[in-house]
Amino acid sequence: MVGCPGCGSKLVFDIPSQKMKCSYCGQYYLVNQVSKRGKNADEHAGLPDATMPAPDLDALIDEEDKGMEVTCFTCSQCGAEIVADADEAVTWCSYCGSPATLKSRLTRIRRPDRVIPFKITKEDCVSRYRDLAKKQIYAPNALLKQGKADSFRGIYMPFWTYAFKREGNYRFHGRTDITAGNQRIVTNYLADGHLKSEYSGLSHDASLSFDDEVSEHIVPYNHNDALPFDECYLNGFYANAADQNETEYRRKMLSMEGDLIIDIAKHELSYIGLQEKEAKDQLSDATAYDVETVSKLDMCPVWFLSYKQGDRVSYGTVNGQNGKIYADFPASPIKYLLFSLLTAVPLFLFLNLVLTATPSFVLLAAVLASLAVSGMYKSEIEEIYRKQFHIAFDQKKMSLKKVGSAIGTSIIFIIGICFYGGLPIVIEIFSGLSSLFGMQSIYILIAIAALVLFIIRFFKMKSRFMALSGLHINLPNLMFIIVSAVSLVVFIVNPPSDMIFYALAFALAGIVACTVTELIRGYNILSSTKPKQFNRSGGDDNA
Repeated sequence: MVGCPGCGSKLVFDIPSQKMKCSYCGQYYLVNQVSKRGKNADEHAGLPDATMPAPDLDALIDEEDKGMEVTCFTCSQCGAEIVADADEAVTWCSYCGSPATLKSRLTRIRRPDRVIPFKITKEDCVSRYRDLAKKQIYAPNALLKQGKADSFRGIYMPFWTYAFKREGNYRFHGRTDITAGNQRIVTNYLADGHLKSEYSGLSHDASLSFDDEVSEHIVPYNHNDALPFDECYLNGFYANAADQNETEYRRKMLSMEGDLIIDIAKHELSYIGLQEKEAKDQLSDATAYDVETVSKLDMCPVWFLSYKQGDRVSYGTVNGQNGKIYADFPASPIKYLLFSLLTAVPLFLFLNLVLTATPSFVLLAAVLASLAVSGMYKSEIEEIYRKQFHIAFDQKKMSLKKVGSAIGTSIIFIIGICFYGGLPIVIEIFSGLSSLFGMQSIYILIAIAALVLFIIRFFKMKSRFMALSGLHINLPNLMFIIVSAVSLVVFIVNPPSDMIFYALAFALAGIVACTVTELIRGYNILSSTKPKQFNRSGGDDNA
């Protein structure tokens, strides 16, 4: 603990003033005045606003002092490591929300080189989060209520920051292919030159527990604001110890630097039609150029919120330097189904005025709706499987907003058809096909195609569904297969009783409702994380 030179009470870093503030007497001090690594604090007692010389940004920590000893409190539930004063009682974990018993131990961690102090206050953070939360109409009420100041914790996340100097001769190939009338001109180019570049500020988070997807959404940080590291900046905040060596990300950052060079080369050598892949491979070759790399461990500020639901946690993060925000918002199945119902009722009433639906058509519509929901369910299962087993993929996670937009577009399209006279054309086309093949034949063909797709999806999803749930039967798709098979038989037999058609349509609607609920559950899995070994450290639970 850093004590106040005036009264001895605890000092914390005050964001608005960028100074150390006494929690008791309210006095302010510059970091250099109270730093254990700076001058003796007693020399500056009573001089809280004294002007101090600006710190030397290039003054790094001595080689013999690369580590610092701290008291870690380890959560027995998620493994989070929290550093606090030894005489403080830490009774709950801020990372998984568990009121678990935390065991303390002395340990030594790698001392950071620099720190970017918090610039965004907790109040600003809460305001930004609430502005974003207002747009999440499906988010659980408990999560929306939790977005308050007491729920956020300031955490310093470790980032490796790289600076590259590259020099050497380049040889870039290019090719242009121009067609003018009946003439085709293909020109091959060879650009030789000498490359000399310097680039700094490329960074990557140095913690395995900090999800790369989250960190990539709140970067970049302006590392020009980084100051020589001092423990004083951590007073009142948490910190996450680095558990990844700088060599882990050096090649990736060097590749990013190569992409920046290619972007410049494409602009400067636009006339040659630069062969990008070949140029990228050349820049990635460590033997082709003289490359000098300097890396520093920076502590970067993040406002962090966790929302626990069952055994999973959703996070909200705000860049503590520039206010950039990224948050996961799980969805409430009840809210989603109610919203869908409110949308469906007026649509049903409208269509009931302009269409006369036969029992066969109602059942066919139910089969097609089931087919669409089954496709979304298959996509969701695949993405959950990839996330759960850390399989790289390019697809973005399913967005409820996109689903809602698709539904809204469909509604507008249907209304547009009705109002602009397109409906008679559709009916005419459908009537023409039915006169050629018979209405019942069309229903049978569509039902067969749907049943085949249901069966294909059932077997394609089997292994992944088993891996995720431990169950041998994919119940939603199995129910779709059974009911759609019965529907096919009904289309073929064409019984005189309408109740059979309506009963099967209601059965499919019930399965669709259950599957949509599963889709919401799947979306919530993609929008949350199962707490694991965080290896976090630092902070003050009462800040």
